Amino acid sequence: MWLKQAIIYKKAALTERVEAPMAALAESCAQVWDDSDPLDARLKAGFSQIPHCHLLYALNTEGIQVSSNVSAEGVEPECRGQPLSERPFHTGSLPFRGLTLSSVYVSRYSHKHCITAIHAVTRDEALVGFVAADFNIEDVPLPDMEVGSDMAWTQYKGDPVIRGHVFEQERMTSLLDSRIEAVIDTIDTLMRQHGVYHFILHFSSSRAIFWVYDDPYRYRFHGVEEILDPEIWLAYPPQGYPTEARVAPDRIRTVLEQFRTLREGDENIYLRSGSLNVMNGVIGLTFSCDGSHYLTVDEFLSRKHPFWI
Repeated sequence: MWLKQAIIYKKAALTERVEAPMAALAESCAQVWDDSDPLDARLKAGFSQIPHCHLLYALNTEGIQVSSNVSAEGVEPECRGQPLSERPFHTGSLPFRGLTLSSVYVSRYSHKHCITAIHAVTRDEALVGFVAADFNIEDVPLPDMEVGSDMAWTQYKGDPVIRGHVFEQERMTSLLDSRIEAVIDTIDTLMRQHGVYHFILHFSSSRAIFWVYDDPYRYRFHGVEEILDPEIWLAYPPQGYPTEARVAPDRIRTVLEQFRTLREGDENIYLRSGSLNVMNGVIGLTFSCDGSHYLTVDEFLSRKHPFWI
């Protein structure tokens, strides 16, 4: 899944940035580990070497803080001796060698979403403790991973109450159903020639939502009457098909026709809404049983009608 891949990607980027300075700091701190004042001095000297760090401290193997809190604002010696073993970053995250990153948690210090880099401190080959650097997520510029089109087909089951009564309901012909051929013509043209790159078509409620390439942060609602109004072309002026699109323009109508097939193919289990985003090549489907599917255009078009029913 993209989400897990993105998390791994960004954690790897953060590790690459801080591993070397954290290792140097751990080696420096090992030399004065048993004396809190010199330990604070080493942390203070190393603070500026760790990019975007907002808090630096040291703890022993029992999870007791043995240094002050060191930040850009100064040194807080009153934090020495506080137990940290119950902190979210501590559980299952402490390394015997090298560096590890915690999961994201809300910092008690900054009250922001935070991630902690923890490096083992060793002396004479024995583990004596850890140095820890906290990073506020919003303060750390990390590279974004490109969102590819190779997503796996994902299915989400809907409301069990709806699923339990699916065979007690029958599809009712909506206004959109009665004008589907003309609606398909319009949406196909809007996407190929008028800058619409993403749509959601709600069959049961006879409405559509459009996102436009030149105005991607706002969406536009239309009923069937508006979609089929000849003057819609004034609101959506001509625009070339985006070169970044992952869906070939001649496949848009094929997708829409498949939506129609899934809508009309069964009286009990039928398509309630379908979406297409040509920029990432992803199809979204929601059925009368309230189940939802998300998959690529290629995979969607390879699935025959009986598969969905």
